[in-house]
Amino acid sequence: MDQRPVEAFRNGHFAKVPLFFGSNTNEGARWSAELPDASANTSMPNATQTTVYNFLHGQYASFSRPSFDRAIAEFYPLSDYANFSLQGQQMYGEMRYICTAELITGSAFDHGVKAFQYHYDNPILGSNHAAELAGLFPTAPPADKEDGDLFAAMREYWTTFVGTESTSTTNLVTWKNSAVLVADPID
Repeated sequence: MDQRPVEAFRNGHFAKVPLFFGSNTNEGARWSAELPDASANTSMPNATQTTVYNFLHGQYASFSRPSFDRAIAEFYPLSDYANFSLQGQQMYGEMRYICTAELITGSAFDHGVKAFQYHYDNPILGSNHAAELAGLFPTAPPADKEDGDLFAAMREYWTTFVGTESTSTTNLVTWKNSAVLVADPID
């Protein structure tokens, strides 16, 4: 690779194939809880704002404390979350997965590629990273009829897209090509 992925997508240096890409509401859940290092594990009872920074800095070595402090002040004040763990989960999920989905589908659209973006939010079964895969590759029965109907619709969207490069289905949802504006990241 002669370019970093963000620059490559912004400059149109990627395979021009139709995209169906997305993210889940709670993409950042539980990632830091698995860390043995208490100074970066935001689920520890003694977690602080510095713990959240340590976790994110461990994922992105160039992420500076001033950028982190600005993000906290402008976008992620602790008062919006019940604790440091939820604050860190939201920040990580957006940085790692949600903004990536917007960058990729937005860049595809900007370069004339057909792109569709989904957002999975299931308050019953959960919306953590990869939770939507249960609907596409079922290993157990869904929790209830509504989830069963949702999963059937999801499989129809995916298989229709693979076969026709469209999301047209018998469902009443209208999909539009992604036209996401990708803002410049904080510092």
